[in-house]
Amino acid sequence: MGKKLVFLDIDGTLVDKLETIHPSTIKALELARKNGHRLFISSGRYKGIVPRCLAPLHIDDGVFAAGANVFCGGEVIFNSTFEPGAYDRIIDVLIKHRAMIVAETLESEMLFGENWRSEFEGMKQWILSLGGSFVRRAPKGLSTVGKFVYKSADCSNEQLRSELADICNVITLSYPDSSTGGEIMQPGVNKSVGIQKVLEYYGADISDTIAVGDGANDIEMLEFCAVGAAMGNASEIVKAHADIVTDRIENDGLYKAFELCGLI
Repeated sequence: MGKKLVFLDIDGTLVDKLETIHPSTIKALELARKNGHRLFISSGRYKGIVPRCLAPLHIDDGVFAAGANVFCGGEVIFNSTFEPGAYDRIIDVLIKHRAMIVAETLESEMLFGENWRSEFEGMKQWILSLGGSFVRRAPKGLSTVGKFVYKSADCSNEQLRSELADICNVITLSYPDSSTGGEIMQPGVNKSVGIQKVLEYYGADISDTIAVGDGANDIEMLEFCAVGAAMGNASEIVKAHADIVTDRIENDGLYKAFELCGLI
């Protein structure tokens, strides 16, 4: 078997909802590397909030902010952001619908306090602990935001999608969460776009790619890569876009996916 480029989602794939990495997952990653395969992150998170438990594994490069920025060789090779006018309109709509708003840039995460409620205190402290910031009023005209996460809007994702369809994509949250909310991405920017940038950087071919994921923002990469593997804890919608379906994360899902893909 030839050496593969393996693109890995984080939440629900590499780590569980408690940001814990299972021993079988660590073993799978180590064995795949030993066999000469290259491992990359492909996450909706921006690079600064990759879980600390992944640091010893040194998977530093890949696709972040759901394709908005890409790191290869320790350097930024791609960074895409919303135009200021689109940013302002998204902020205005989210404020109108009383959503908690998180804006992701290349280097940080900002929680905007326009609709601040005490239920968000845990999220606020988590963001601050990772070097992010809490901003009472959302600034106007930013040109550095690549992606948004929102929670607890007073309307459905479908309503927001209809109001913003011409300037962004609105999807459901791609990680386990008890609150309502979603992610807002730039049109035409997704994980498959980021993966293509990685392939161009390394002169690699799409036929040598494998993707593993479980969330709504993984659909494009599961379809794009030569082999797309959905975790057992993925929704049925996500599974429908995969070539293979493995077990749930808590049942050694990633290890079994690597076995199914012939990586180990």
